[in-house]
Amino acid sequence: MAYKQKMLERLTGKGAVSARRLSRETGVSQETLSKWLREARSLSVMADKRKPRAWTVDQKVRVLSASSELTGEELAAYLEREGVLLGELEQWRLALEEEGRATTATTKRIRALERELARKEKALAEAAALLVLKKKVEDLYPEDEDDDTDEKNET
Repeated sequence: MAYKQKMLERLTGKGAVSARRLSRETGVSQETLSKWLREARSLSVMADKRKPRAWTVDQKVRVLSASSELTGEELAAYLEREGVLLGELEQWRLALEEEGRATTATTKRIRALERELARKEKALAEAAALLVLKKKVEDLYPEDEDDDTDEKNET
């Protein structure tokens, strides 16, 4: 059970990896890892039940100010400590740039871009899987190095 929990943390935690990649690293099948993830997400323990926090303008400004100079892991750690999602931070930043009023058009555009990114990531993962399969087929069935054997068989 601890091993399963560790695998779930690798799939969902900070620096999460795909089930396919984790499968290659650990030898546990991708289907099993995906099943574990689906089961974990269906449990109320794993579900994100946090209620959105009501942030004051002063609190938002403080978080925006402090996070403006952070990048990568430092930013992720800071946001986790503050209980702010990256999406929330980005929305606050956009709202600040738009003089305090986040437009519905901007929000819709962000959502459309996120959907497009997810679609492209999926396509990229599929292409990578096809390349891996192609490599395996080539390894299993190498091309015949002596091409003139076919000509001899025909005559």
